[in-house]
Amino acid sequence: MKNLIKYTSLILILLTSSCEDIINVDLETGRPQIIVDGWLNNKFETQRIRLISTIGYFDTETPPAVENATVRVIDQVNNKTLNFTYDKDGYYTWTPTTLEDTLIVRQRPGDFDRDGDGLYDNYYKLEVSVNFDNKDLAFESYTSLERVPPIDSIFFQTSKGNTVEEDEIYGELFAKDFVGPADCYWIKTWKNGNLLNKSSEILLAFDITPGRSDFGNILTEPTAFIPPVRLGINLSISEDEENRGEKNYEVGDSVYCEIHSMTEKAFDFMSRSRSAMSNGGLFATPLANVPTNIIATNQDAEGMVIGVFNGSAISSKGYRINTKPPYDNRQL
Repeated sequence: MKNLIKYTSLILILLTSSCEDIINVDLETGRPQIIVDGWLNNKFETQRIRLISTIGYFDTETPPAVENATVRVIDQVNNKTLNFTYDKDGYYTWTPTTLEDTLIVRQRPGDFDRDGDGLYDNYYKLEVSVNFDNKDLAFESYTSLERVPPIDSIFFQTSKGNTVEEDEIYGELFAKDFVGPADCYWIKTWKNGNLLNKSSEILLAFDITPGRSDFGNILTEPTAFIPPVRLGINLSISEDEENRGEKNYEVGDSVYCEIHSMTEKAFDFMSRSRSAMSNGGLFATPLANVPTNIIATNQDAEGMVIGVFNGSAISSKGYRINTKPPYDNRQL
């Protein structure tokens, strides 16, 4: 029996010490790719398209900027070329000179469907050429700027806690989706000037719902977003943040919201990107590139570019919580 205890203790010591060994994983580095981050809008402001290079999965440095590209956007409605010039940090910019130069929002349901595919993504064409990784690459993408509903109101209430100190202020955004199919939105919220940008705070809507649905084909009148979308302007607070005293909203906070219209392709890209950013845990799906709407136009560019090109119309509204909102029985 003593020998058994002695051998068991030895095994436990060996197992414990082996758990302290450092294992270096030598992963093969794949070929670099260009990432396109192209989000245009209809505001009278500088428009930006960013080009950076991919890096290794475990690399911690900032992805290198792609600085030597020729970037332009073709206005296919007015047959104009918008030449983007390099600024810094991978950003290429173009600024409209007058209000008339701002980008056009497509009037639905059926104008300018030039290619007849029903997607209406052919108002603006992105063209990029660049020498990258010792290859001359060329690629393109297409988008439209879709309609966006106005924000009717941002409304706040107080969820009653066990004590006054545990009361929680939460907000809802009220806006109505249009009649007609496939309106897609990205709703962004700023608290005290800080964008809510966790993966769990990326708020997307497909018509009136958080994900793809057939509501657009069913609605016969403008209809308000359902509660999961309306309530999505609240913070996603982790247990650690809650233990540190982080609050959702408090009296004195300013809240600013924007609704950005999106094409269906951009919606799918953002949905998959959000899932990839929150990917983790025992049953996590394998990492993979999110499908892109960037198209290689020469052989060398095949498989060398990822990312998204999209145009947005934007509506916005701000609110300051000056007094404690009325109580509501709903719990977040």
